[in-house]
Amino acid sequence: MLELIATLVVDLSDQTLTVLNEQEQTVRVIPVSTGKASSPTPTGHASVLTKYRSVTMRGRTYVSPGVPYAMCITANEAICMHAAPWQEDAGQAFGVPRSHGCVRMPTLQARWLFENTPKGTKVIIQA
Repeated sequence: MLELIATLVVDLSDQTLTVLNEQEQTVRVIPVSTGKASSPTPTGHASVLTKYRSVTMRGRTYVSPGVPYAMCITANEAICMHAAPWQEDAGQAFGVPRSHGCVRMPTLQARWLFENTPKGTKVIIQA
């Protein structure tokens, strides 16, 4: 039986997402790519508000159709945690800031996280 996920902690300095259970024990650590200096990922406390198995993401300088396993943590859905298959396809490692503010991760990890994280899960983003 899978333990309930209680908290997701994104560490911007380590470029990791740590999954904690209700006892605040580490369940999994996922390498991520967060926002570049020009489009930083905001720090603070949030929660998973919306979830999409596949969604089109739009910004001022990009349109990304079919982004898989997205979990958005801002009301305007500008900041989400999601898979980044294009980053994997380009051979670009995670653990390096590369995004427009979202928290990108490998597709298999994003799928696991999506399937095991309920809406309302607490998210902490720290520097």
